[in-house]
Amino acid sequence: MNMLIKIAWRNIWRNSTRSLVVILSLVIGIWATVFILAVSDSLHAESLREGIEYKYGHIQIHTKAYKKRPELGNTIPQAGAILETLQADPQVKAATARMLTAGMIASAGYSSNVEIRAVVPESEEQTTLLKTRLSAGNYLDVDKRNPIILGEKLAKKLKVDIGHKVVLTFESPTADLISTTFRLVGTFTTTQVRDEETMVFIRLEDLTRLADMEGQANEIVLKLNDPDRLDAYLPKLQSNLTQPEIVIEDWQQAAPDMAMVSDMIYQMDVIVTTIVLIVLAFGILNTMLMVVLERFKELGILMAVGMNKLRVFAMIFLETLLLSLVGGIGGMALGFITIRSVYRTGINLSLFSEGLSGWGFQEVVHPELALRVYLLITAAVIITAVLASIYPALRALSLNPAEAIRKEV
Repeated sequence: MNMLIKIAWRNIWRNSTRSLVVILSLVIGIWATVFILAVSDSLHAESLREGIEYKYGHIQIHTKAYKKRPELGNTIPQAGAILETLQADPQVKAATARMLTAGMIASAGYSSNVEIRAVVPESEEQTTLLKTRLSAGNYLDVDKRNPIILGEKLAKKLKVDIGHKVVLTFESPTADLISTTFRLVGTFTTTQVRDEETMVFIRLEDLTRLADMEGQANEIVLKLNDPDRLDAYLPKLQSNLTQPEIVIEDWQQAAPDMAMVSDMIYQMDVIVTTIVLIVLAFGILNTMLMVVLERFKELGILMAVGMNKLRVFAMIFLETLLLSLVGGIGGMALGFITIRSVYRTGINLSLFSEGLSGWGFQEVVHPELALRVYLLITAAVIITAVLASIYPALRALSLNPAEAIRKEV
């Protein structure tokens, strides 16, 4: 076998120009694939991180009634006791209670429909990235009456600045309209334009006091210590919280639109990689067929002097495999170097910021690729080489030694 490998390696460089062209095409193809996957995966990972750590958490708890009609009155029974149990769970990094409801916000010159998110400032800070998204002003833990945080875009529409007052109106569980003045203490930014235009944050204690609902919540959000154990932890939590009216969902169930984008990006990665590998496979196939046709007489002589068909097949197979591995490894090495170089500065996509923000992507992406993806691409290149080598090798086996020796090339 060692002898065959040496022969195959020397055969590759008998026509160095052709081999270098094939290797260069492999390097460029694999490099482009690796870089595209790195950018795509980084956009995807950042979008998931933004959605999970800023808004949804890893797991959400509601009631069935709330899932059907997301109203203020559809609260979780014994929410306080459930929250205390979860916060004491060693697998839970943080947990917080919320009240969500629709409402209207108004300033002196503008009004808008909004989603009111009443949170506990301390536990919300541990569970989500809300505090880190503040672009101006303070967090909700300020010592002021009825503080409120708005998205930057919403604050501009309302024409209000830090310290200004706005009127928040929402419906109580008894269908009474509650209107109260809140003071703007901070603004936030997010990659989701819609959230920045429609979402407001107030303190849970303020909303429950105004609606006469002290101690109640209609949403509980969990953040796990180990997100990779989400699939194992979710059934355990569902078996522990057996109240029939409670619904426990992971982020994919709670945010199907985000899960859909995640699946779509994964499918696009698979499609792009498959197309590149198919193109490379045809290039390798064409090259190796040319090699076989050019060496008909040589192969005929080898078979005539006693080289069996299995060794001929193995020689062609090894030539194809070595050629592909050189190009594949070179492409991945170049891709790795490019990714590490670009990661430091990032890629500025501000030119497409309007379209990206609709999908929750950031303007600057720092490409990064997991080791498992490099290993998968390596395996895919090897499989492609194996498949591409079969027909040329079989074509070599089909020749008749006597005819091949007489053939003029």
